[in-house]
Amino acid sequence: MNSQNTFAAFKQRALQPKTTTRVVVNQLAKARQKNQTKRAIRDIKLLTRFDRELKAEDTKRTSHLYSRLVKDNRAAPSDPIFGNKLPVVARRSVNATSTHLPHLHSKVLGLLQPKLMHGYMRQDVDWLGERARQVVEQMGRSRLELTGEDVSNLLSCFVGNTGAVDQVWQYATLSGVVRNIDCYNNYLNAKIFAKDYERAFHVLEEIAEAGLQPNVTTQAYLIRLYGLTGDLAAARRVFGQVSGEGSVVVYNDMLDVLGMNGLVEEMRQLFLDMTGLAPLASELSKLTADDCQRAQGAVAPNRKTFHILIKWHSQYWDVDTAANYVRVMSEAFHIQPVAKTFKLIISPQTAVREFQKCASIGVLMGETYDITPPGYIVRTLERAAKQIADMEEMVRKSEAQRSSIFYDLFGSSSESSTSTSQ
Repeated sequence: MNSQNTFAAFKQRALQPKTTTRVVVNQLAKARQKNQTKRAIRDIKLLTRFDRELKAEDTKRTSHLYSRLVKDNRAAPSDPIFGNKLPVVARRSVNATSTHLPHLHSKVLGLLQPKLMHGYMRQDVDWLGERARQVVEQMGRSRLELTGEDVSNLLSCFVGNTGAVDQVWQYATLSGVVRNIDCYNNYLNAKIFAKDYERAFHVLEEIAEAGLQPNVTTQAYLIRLYGLTGDLAAARRVFGQVSGEGSVVVYNDMLDVLGMNGLVEEMRQLFLDMTGLAPLASELSKLTADDCQRAQGAVAPNRKTFHILIKWHSQYWDVDTAANYVRVMSEAFHIQPVAKTFKLIISPQTAVREFQKCASIGVLMGETYDITPPGYIVRTLERAAKQIADMEEMVRKSEAQRSSIFYDLFGSSSESSTSTSQ
């Protein structure tokens, strides 16, 4: 009886459909496909947010979304078994970024640049450089080669870091990356920033040897290079050749050259000429929005234009004119000042020399322009106030000591003469 029951149970199990390896694979493939669909929907949402923050030039948020996308997207599997039902991920590729998002890296590199940050400290620039290194390492793990655009963005990221700039340029040279004029311009800018003027002139020669046509940015950097090396006549000559193109980049560098050479009045006149306001308003304080609208043939200034004007007026202790440029950029040209705008005025040297004016400008940030004074401006004013108090205390003690010495020298002699006469 027991044997019959055992045989019946075995027969029943034998008649059931077998769960083969192929069935298991198909089930896993369906589950994987479902997960991939969910991940694709999540990626679309993240990419939409990524593009939105990228347009807003929000470096921190964009970098965070980039990290999430890199973490969520692993390498696309490539070794299929049982047909194309269930691809297998190679062990070496498990931690590699998916290659179907190659433009993501270039977009992030294009955003990690100090020139896109309105107000930043040294640690912020270091953070940008570190993030750029992480992106490059991620591209290396994904076996992605740097393009000319990537090289150009990296050179912009590492401005101020001479070693990193030279490494990027050496990589581009040895790996045969096709470098366009933008790559050479960013490398030229990095060398000028590092005050390696001899190498900068050699870069200009390399541009000619490569058969590339210099653009407006190249000419602007050449104007700055001549100004930094003291050849003001050459800078004026180059500016006269390209100023007719109406590029604000060229005007900005010429304004900077005039400022660094102490030609403040000529800098102010060039600003009025470039904006077409010279016939309408001879005094800066009288400029209005109506004047800007009636200006003919004008080159529209940008925020950097006003930052250059504010910087040099502040360094030459003309805080009133610098503050007036802040008013003009906001009221006449509708360019919103940012924290960096006021940082150029409230520097440690200016705050000590013109403390009352700098303090009133700091108050003006919140009341007029709705900008909360950042920590470095508050600390600058606090240090200046303490330094002024210490200087006043030193002067008071010095005067007291001088009065004491004067009394010791002349007071005692007058007393002795009085007693003698008596």
